[in-house]
Amino acid sequence: MVTRLFPMVSPVIFTLVVIVLGNITPGYSQVNYTISRLAIEKYGWIQSLNFLQFALGISLLGAALSSDIKQSMERATVRTIFSLCAMVLVVAAIFPTDPIENIPLRLSIFTPLGLVHAGTVVLFLAASPIGIHRLAAILAADPKYKHLSNLTRIIGYSTFAASVLWFICFALDIGLDFRGITQKMIALPVLYWIMRLSYTAQKSHRV
Repeated sequence: MVTRLFPMVSPVIFTLVVIVLGNITPGYSQVNYTISRLAIEKYGWIQSLNFLQFALGISLLGAALSSDIKQSMERATVRTIFSLCAMVLVVAAIFPTDPIENIPLRLSIFTPLGLVHAGTVVLFLAASPIGIHRLAAILAADPKYKHLSNLTRIIGYSTFAASVLWFICFALDIGLDFRGITQKMIALPVLYWIMRLSYTAQKSHRV
C-alpha cells in the first residue's frame, strides 16, 4: 500500500519543500534562482534529501507501472525510463549545481561537480523525446492507462520544448532575472502528470 501511495505524495512533498526552503533560505529568490540552487544554500542538505525522496517516488511509480504491464519488453522499457528519471534526481543530490544563475553562461565557470550536474540534465533532456514517445505508446496499449497517453504526449513534448527554450535563453543570457520562476513553471505540469499516473496505478492496484 505504502509503495503505491508514496509516488502520489512525493511530488507534493517536493513542491512544499521547495516553497518553504525558498522562503526561509537567506538571499534565495524563487524568481531568480533554480530549484537545484537550494541544495548549495544554508539548508542544502534538506533539498538534497528532497531530491532523493522524489527519486524514490519515481522509482516506486516505475515499479508499479511495470507490474501492471503484460509484455516483458514493455515492462523493461518502463523500468528503464523511470530508473533514468530517478537517476537524474540522485545525481542532482550527490553532485550539486554551481551558483551561476546571474552570470553569463560559460563552460569555464563550471566546477567538476557542477559540470556533472549540468551535463546529466542536458543528456537526459536530449534523450527525453524517445522516452516520451515510447511511454505514451505503452500507455496507449493498456486499457487501464490509455486515457493518460495523450496527456503524456502533451505534457512531455511541451515540457521538452519549454526546457530547450529555457536552456537556449540561459546560454544566450536572456531573462537572467527570471531563470528560477520559469524553471518552476516548466516543472509544475510534470509534477501534476506524475500524480495523475500514480493515482491511476493505485486505482488499478485496488481493482
